[in-house]
Amino acid sequence: MAKAESSGAPAWMATFADLMALMMCFFVLLFSFSQIDESKYRLMVESMAKGFGSQQLQLQTPTTPSATLSSPSSINSPFSQFQAPSRSSRSRNRVQTSQSTKATAKQIKVVMKEDIAEGKVTVETTGNTVLIRLPEEVAFPPGSDDVSTQMLGIIDKLAPAMRATTGTIMVTGHTDDVPISSSEFSSNWELSADRAVAVIHEVVKLTGIDESRFAAVGNGSTKPIAPNDTPENRAKNRRVEISIVEEQE
Repeated sequence: MAKAESSGAPAWMATFADLMALMMCFFVLLFSFSQIDESKYRLMVESMAKGFGSQQLQLQTPTTPSATLSSPSSINSPFSQFQAPSRSSRSRNRVQTSQSTKATAKQIKVVMKEDIAEGKVTVETTGNTVLIRLPEEVAFPPGSDDVSTQMLGIIDKLAPAMRATTGTIMVTGHTDDVPISSSEFSSNWELSADRAVAVIHEVVKLTGIDESRFAAVGNGSTKPIAPNDTPENRAKNRRVEISIVEEQE
């Protein structure tokens, strides 16, 4: 007995129709994310209505002829009241900080002119920090944390500039790589830290600046500015640095 031929469309047509419907939805979504033109919008609605036969698509026309996705800044968010500073305002802050730092450095260079010329002091400006560097021979006797008379005179000259600032004043002690041999100090770390603290005590005593503005750091031999390969270079590494850090505005 012959098999009866099946009537209607083949079974694969249902899968194909579903695929086409999904692709249509995908392209509709892509279109909705792009710029919307009212005339094109209506044509799309009509073509979709015809394509789906008797089904009626209820799509709301945009209130404006042309609309685009809102920018993140226009979204109504509880965080919208917090705004990051603009590039121009950040630039202004950097300029203000730089000007303040330069003014402090200029004031220090004026009062330390002779000491700078004699090589007793160097003054550098990095970012919002003024760095005053003094060699050991100016600040301390060898292997000691007793502040020298010469150093006290330098602190007295620096006092007006330090009082005029409101930021942090950091004092850092440095040594060379030769281990200290002393009953008073067990290591270069201890010597460099004690020297930093000793300088701060003298600055507070001579200037009256609040102690909360100071920070003492002992780096030992870990931050050399020259190779520890000659007596001259080792002398460069034995130093005390006073950093006046201007506050960021």
